[in-house]
Amino acid sequence: MQLNSVNKKIKILLFSAWLVFCAIFGYFAPTIPFVKEFFTIKKVNVLGTDKFTKEDIEKIFSKENWFFLNTDKVIEELKRYDFVKEVKIDRYFVGNVNVTILERKPFAYLIYKGKKVLIDENGNELDQKYFNVKKYRNLPVIVYNDKTLKNDKFPKVKKIFETLRDLNFRKYVISKSQIACILNSGNILMFSLFNLDENLEKAKIFFKHERLNEFRYVDFSFDSMVVTRR
Repeated sequence: MQLNSVNKKIKILLFSAWLVFCAIFGYFAPTIPFVKEFFTIKKVNVLGTDKFTKEDIEKIFSKENWFFLNTDKVIEELKRYDFVKEVKIDRYFVGNVNVTILERKPFAYLIYKGKKVLIDENGNELDQKYFNVKKYRNLPVIVYNDKTLKNDKFPKVKKIFETLRDLNFRKYVISKSQIACILNSGNILMFSLFNLDENLEKAKIFFKHERLNEFRYVDFSFDSMVVTRR
């Protein structure tokens, strides 16, 4: 009985020593020359975007190695580039890393307090140096008149765009609880941001029975009626 107890203690000590050894090796391994050389990152394949320069990628991965790659840190650094929405990192062959990027897409130009910037559908500002200005010059403009900029209103602009995608929107003007949508034809559509879903359902029904070009102004923001001006 006593011998079994001794053997059990020895096993526990050996297991503890092995854990300590693994922890020490794991901590110092990246600094050991032959380990560092074997697990060095030799190639980074960037997929989903062409906006990173060679220098950008080298700066991020220069202090990393393949086996002990700190993916959370790398993803955080990649997301500092405002065009990066999501990142996926895969390690296949030793020394090779695949980085798949989901880009933010330009949605509109935002005019707020006299400043005009490019934004995505959630209101995130995008640095125009990463995007071809000529390609996006026909994007609609969002004029934001409120004192405080709240990003939760931008997805509602997108909902209007997607629900009524057959219409050509030129400008959206956000003022408190309302949004005025100005079309390329000059027609104005009004919606309430508080009851947007109901307003859009009302708009779809309205356009099934009426021709938009017959009305200069259509207001869907009222609860029980549609106000029009010819």
